[in-house]
Amino acid sequence: MSKKKKTASDMIPGDIFHPGEYIKDELDARGLHQQELADKMKVSKSEISFIIHGHRDINAKTAVLLEMALGIDAEFWMNLQIKYDIDLVKKKLQRSIKTSKISATKKQKLKKLVAAA
Repeated sequence: MSKKKKTASDMIPGDIFHPGEYIKDELDARGLHQQELADKMKVSKSEISFIIHGHRDINAKTAVLLEMALGIDAEFWMNLQIKYDIDLVKKKLQRSIKTSKISATKKQKLKKLVAAA
């Protein structure tokens, strides 16, 4: 019996990064402060801070404003948000499967289903 190789799409990341962390990295790389980004986007500094610290998600409007301010496609920011949301759900499902009182065989099957989703 041969084992199927695991691919990156079969796995759930151990560490999940909110898109705000990528914004912080981009600001650091450019030597920009949150206030400067806020000014470019015409939003408050607290709005940028909430996003950077993962307390607020990136929506379509924010993604477009980021594109205008940083020159990075809005789709990139939305894809980061979607990936984060999906990974978060998968991780929560994996955790609930792990702690459930079902057989090990069923747990394994459920884990595979969640990873493949």
